[in-house]
Amino acid sequence: MQVKSSSSPEEDNQVSGEEREYVMANTVSSATSEPQPAAAGGGHFAEPVGNATQIPWKLLLSRKEVWAIIVCHFCHNFGTFILLTWMPSYYNQVLHLDLTKSSLLSVLPWMTMALCANLGGWLADSLVDRGASVTAVRKGMQTVGFLGPAFFLSQLSGVSSVYAAVGCMMGAQGLDAFSQSGLYSNHQDIGPRYAGVLLGLSNTAGVLAGVVGSLATGYILQNGTWSQVWQMAIALYLVGTVVWNTFSTGERVFD
Repeated sequence: MQVKSSSSPEEDNQVSGEEREYVMANTVSSATSEPQPAAAGGGHFAEPVGNATQIPWKLLLSRKEVWAIIVCHFCHNFGTFILLTWMPSYYNQVLHLDLTKSSLLSVLPWMTMALCANLGGWLADSLVDRGASVTAVRKGMQTVGFLGPAFFLSQLSGVSSVYAAVGCMMGAQGLDAFSQSGLYSNHQDIGPRYAGVLLGLSNTAGVLAGVVGSLATGYILQNGTWSQVWQMAIALYLVGTVVWNTFSTGERVFD
């Protein structure tokens, strides 16, 4: 049976020579100097830490750049998980669609997200290749990833047609995908050696946001309206925008 994965680009016989050279040129190891990071995926590769005792937890949690990722991952996932878990209910309760139509229409925003994630990655890489700083690219991409969904969710309260509502959902999720080239790539920018640890920290906050957001939505709908649900998500998108643009960086922070 042929193995389809490798431990490094050098060992992968499915990688072209040109791609291997590009990846290795953007590789960090204990024996090499620091390269320039790639834009979308953060082209750093560093020797990982061996075990939890080698992780400088106090140092990591003392930096504002780390907390910017953690807080913004929470703000981002709050709205994303509301749409993920409650979109069919919205279609049914507000647009009066049956379960079958609700399920089918719920797929479209996520298809839009998949397409726009690739577009955002290409755009981020192109900007860096043309001389834009990684910090500017990360902030720009994530600002779109926050304000785009905030705008489209703010329009939902004023629409009544199915097509307009689905269009708003598609716009929200499509622009949300630019976060893949924003905060989701930033872990490798600031600390390639600890990228996995940083993602674990921020994703913990992101999962917590999903739990809190889903519960809060259920509570609001028992006592209020869908407009209040969207307002709650929009508020966190705006908080995330401010935090991200104030405290984040695309520069390397940790060795």
